[in-house]
Amino acid sequence: MRSNRRAFVGASAAFAVSAALPARAQVVQPPNGQFLRQLTIGINVTLSGPFEKYGQEIVRGVQAAVDEANLYSPSALYVWALRAFDDRNQTALAISNVSSAAADPTVVAVIGNLTAPMTLACLSQYANANFALVVPAVTADAVTRRGFHNVYRLPASDSNAGQLFASAVLPDKKGASCVAVTLDGDYGYDVARAFVQQAKTDRHSAEMLLFPQDKTDPAAAARTVLDRKPDYVFLAGKTSELGPVAEACRLAGYAGDFGASDGFYNTDTIAKYERVLDGAYVASSLPPLERVPSAVYLLNDFERKVGQITAFSAYAYGAAQMIIAAQQRGNATNRFSFLRTMQQGGTFTTLVGQYRFNVSGDPLIPDIYFYSVQKDGFKYQRPAIRTGFVI
Repeated sequence: MRSNRRAFVGASAAFAVSAALPARAQVVQPPNGQFLRQLTIGINVTLSGPFEKYGQEIVRGVQAAVDEANLYSPSALYVWALRAFDDRNQTALAISNVSSAAADPTVVAVIGNLTAPMTLACLSQYANANFALVVPAVTADAVTRRGFHNVYRLPASDSNAGQLFASAVLPDKKGASCVAVTLDGDYGYDVARAFVQQAKTDRHSAEMLLFPQDKTDPAAAARTVLDRKPDYVFLAGKTSELGPVAEACRLAGYAGDFGASDGFYNTDTIAKYERVLDGAYVASSLPPLERVPSAVYLLNDFERKVGQITAFSAYAYGAAQMIIAAQQRGNATNRFSFLRTMQQGGTFTTLVGQYRFNVSGDPLIPDIYFYSVQKDGFKYQRPAIRTGFVI
């Protein structure tokens, strides 16, 4: 209960400093005269350009978790801070930021990156620097398939998401023939491939259609889809790219059901394609936070600090929670001891889920959550796997 939590003595907001920290150990003396050692969470994300909004959401999520730890669960020895690095979605700068974080002895772990190319480009640098990397946003399979044992991804991977969607939804559609539609861009292929593999395993007729991202005419793509005479069409991609294909399918006479991947869990889907996708299930890694018992007391404070809660801010909050909990569990005082603590395993309860990780760094029990498309927004339906985390 909030009333039972001890308030942190001193001006904790001053301790939650960000990008301009000098690269040396920090010692903070609160008003009671006790010296506290600073521990820092590094954030290597895009904070300028077209993706600035999403990077800033990650920073705000981490800041909220740091504030929560310092204010309501203060350590007798440490105070938490964050240090944000802007990779500008440029490979060379993203890699350089890892070196800058490693030069700061207070940084115990890094949260990042925002995009798959930046994350993949930095993996070897994170490993060489002995940083535990917590990934809050990138779902690309490749992030955890390169053999690094310092990576911990929170959301379900693309392949896991596709497999979970098919295994959870298709049992209610006995005998349905399925088509998964995707483009050859940076997101969707692995989701569609895993969906089709699981559908076939469950004895459904299933096929994947891969269209070129830059040269796909929605009407022509719709004709190709309908030539297969599907009962169920799974849209594995983004609203802006596959929404027009779904609309063209309806205009061409398709009367069956749609399903859609995480790329459709956004306001554009409701604003532009509510009638086309009415009732369709859209999967998201983000649980309905208002239905998470362990998150109830956090939500009001969290929303007040970050504004509208998004998947980026929520997963960033969860990533910071996990780092703070792991440090406390292992009494880790630097990135080397923190990485050893993470590699020893264990369960972590965060705002967005309960986590144990496999050897590759993916959740041992990944999950996704289904929302149906309604004219007034998304309505939560159920998880793919019922664990008790969401009621």
